[in-house]
Amino acid sequence: MKIHHIGYAVKDIDFSINQFKKIGYKMHKDKVIDDNRKVIIQFMKNNSYMIELISPLDKDSPINNIIKKVGSGPYHICYETNDIEKEIDILLKDKYILIEKPSKAIAIENRIVAFLFNKDIGIIELVEI
Repeated sequence: MKIHHIGYAVKDIDFSINQFKKIGYKMHKDKVIDDNRKVIIQFMKNNSYMIELISPLDKDSPINNIIKKVGSGPYHICYETNDIEKEIDILLKDKYILIEKPSKAIAIENRIVAFLFNKDIGIIELVEI
């Protein structure tokens, strides 16, 4: 599968945007507030590399748990797929756990995404293209 982006959990999205700009990243599209996931998202690009900065929308945001455990930094890799259900079935057979069922992602043009976890790999996201 092709990598779509790397997701970074960050405490302060505006501070992080400025830090990534200093190392050559540019903002890609507008900042998005995802009320369903309780996060603020900003995609940034450096040539062909794309990252997703994700910060908490409020104190109940699930991203707070990741920041508390490991601090700010990368925490998932997102892979593109043509058939998300097929990929999920394959990964479930390979001992992945589905941690977020397929749903629309407002920050990625309402494409369907799903999150899975494997103790040897960590968290991955699938996005249907």
